[in-house]
Order: sequence, then structure tokens, then C-alpha cells
Amino acid sequence: MLNSKQRSLKARLVTVIVSFAAVAISASVLLTACGRGASSSASQDLGGAPNVTQTEPAVELSPSQLSAIKIQPVESYLFSIAKKGIGSIDFDNKLYFDSTLSTQVFPPRDGKIVKTLAELGDQVQRGDPLYTIATVNDRALTVRSPVTGQVTSVNAVPGLLVQPGKRPAPYAVADVSVKWMTANVPETDSAAFHIGQAVKVTVMAYPGRAFEGQIIKIYPTIDASTHRVMIRSEVLDPSNELRSGMLAEFVARLKDEKESVALAADGVVREADGTMTAWVTSDRRRFVQRIIKTGLREENRVQILAGLQRGELAVSDGAVFLNNMLNAPPSD
Repeated sequence: MLNSKQRSLKARLVTVIVSFAAVAISASVLLTACGRGASSSASQDLGGAPNVTQTEPAVELSPSQLSAIKIQPVESYLFSIAKKGIGSIDFDNKLYFDSTLSTQVFPPRDGKIVKTLAELGDQVQRGDPLYTIATVNDRALTVRSPVTGQVTSVNAVPGLLVQPGKRPAPYAVADVSVKWMTANVPETDSAAFHIGQAVKVTVMAYPGRAFEGQIIKIYPTIDASTHRVMIRSEVLDPSNELRSGMLAEFVARLKDEKESVALAADGVVREADGTMTAWVTSDRRRFVQRIIKTGLREENRVQILAGLQRGELAVSDGAVFLNNMLNAPPSD
């Protein structure tokens, strides 16, 4: 049993220990606060951003995997500032009704038609036979086309008496090396088109080929229901390959060409969130995914507005392959 003196001494000792612990805790809290303040000040000195290193996604390819991609330096490309649209091939129907637009094929002598050798719409070459006649002395005579073109008029039946210069001519042949293309363009784009503007026309029947032409008419009214205006172009078709009714895509150049950094379309990937990415490398082994900003597209080329520099090595084919590797689940 402790006497009263011992109990008093023990109470004082406990009080001293508790006081010392409180002081230690206060000092610790103060030092922590000071440390945080110093860290905050340092962050503010660095612009208020935490000192964290951002790394771009990357993959490494083995020699055998490199065969799945193509690599080339980022280059410049001349992009056309143009408008695209959809139209259809048409035929100048006046060739069938206006004799001044075609060559009238009369016989050289009086006679009766014996046989017709070409039909309306046939494509003929200069010198091809069109019809035969029997002259007054029963001499057979073949009348040939004086020009290359399309038969646009036939007024000949066996037994019909025909004479030089007497209209209508038994046959008419017109040059159809120029076709029409008609298109309905949005009202908002109508101001971009003008008479004489060059166009390039492509059709599904001849992939990879372009037919040159120019706008010859812009109609004065706009369709109130579709808010579109019709334009008509003449398209060069020297081999008579285009057919009326063919679906056509066209490009009308608006301004001079613009040189810009470009990458092949197969080197650009649209991510799920809408961002565009490309892959670059410095050693042809490790590939880094780069976010880019794109602009115009023309002939398998994509204009790069930001994210790539001219001369950088970039993947021009197989970017999707690298994306699949990056997103593949880890193997066991």
C-alpha cells in the first residue's frame, strides 16, 4: 500500500509524462504543416502543376511483326482546296434534235436505200458503213460515216428514195466526246461554284480514273423543298465510255493548292473518343502513339495540322495493327 506521500509523487510523474506527450504531438503536427506548406510553395514555383511525368503509349515489335506495317518519313503534300459532290452523267439531248450539232450523212447520188447498217445510238468510226443505196442504173453504193461519233438520227428505210442534200438526211452522226454531268449542290455551297470552274469526275465503272471537265451552267433557282441548286458541267469523254445515268462523284477546285504536312490514310486511326492518333518511331523497333489533329483528305493522304513534324518516321500502313497490340489483354 502506498502512503499519501508516495501517491502524491506518482500523480506528479503522470502529469509530467502527459504534458511531454502533448508537446511532442504538437511539434509533429507543426512540422507536417510546414512540410506541406513548403511542398505547396515549390509546386507554385513550378506553375502550380504537380511534378508528374506523362508518358505516351508505346509498343515494341519483334522483327517478324515489323512485316505487318510500313514506315516512311512524314512528308509534304499539295492539297487542293475543293468541294465534293454527287451527280449523274447525262447526254446533250439537243444532239438528237438540232441538226446543226451533228454531221448530216447524205448519199453522193440519187438512189433508193437497199439496207441500213447502223442503228440509232450506235458508236461509229470514220469510214464505217451506215447504209447502202441502189442508183438509177442499179449500181450498188455504200455510204460511210465521214466522222467518228454516235448515230443521233436515222431517217432511212429500204426502198426510200434519197438525194444529195435533200433533208432529212438518211443518217446523222454527232461527236459525243463531251458529256454532261448534272448535280444538285447544297444551297450553303452554291456561292463556291462558278461558270468555267474545273471539275474532276469519277464513276464506279472506271475506278481510279478521273474525267476532266468544267461547269457550264448554274441554274437560277433553288429547290424550296431540298434547298439545293442544280449545276451542269461538260465532261471530256474522248473514248465515249461514259453512259447516261451513271452515278458520278465530282471535285471542284476552289482555290490554289496548299502545301502541308501529310500522312497516308492507313497511318491515321480514329479512337473511340473521336481523337485522331498516329504512330512514330526513332529506331524502327519501339513505336509511340501520338495524338494528332487532321484536316483535309485527298487521294489517300491526310493533312496533319498538329502532332507530327516533317521528317519524323511514322507508320504509313498498319496503324490499326499497333492499336490492337496496345489494347490487347496481357498474356498469361
